[in-house]
Amino acid sequence: MSRMEIVYQGLPYSLAVSDPDAFRAEVLESISSGVYRWLEVDRGEGLLEPVTILIGPGIGIAMGTPDGPSQDIHSVPPIGVDETRDDDESPDGLQVS
Repeated sequence: MSRMEIVYQGLPYSLAVSDPDAFRAEVLESISSGVYRWLEVDRGEGLLEPVTILIGPGIGIAMGTPDGPSQDIHSVPPIGVDETRDDDESPDGLQVS
């Protein structure tokens, strides 16, 4: 079993799944087809509280596996980080000595 970390409407939840990739595909298929469904997840740390959340089109949800490799296909720098500047330049483009 793997633990999926889920952010739903800005709040953290988790869920134990046997195959993270299959679970992601199942959720994506459900949302892509316009289907709403209930998903039982856990809230909290240590003593987990089971809760049921509604997922579907237009409802914000993000998920990942905390102990696995990055799920990012393309790495995107954080907002405000310019990866094109030289290491000897300050953030405003001035030369640093």
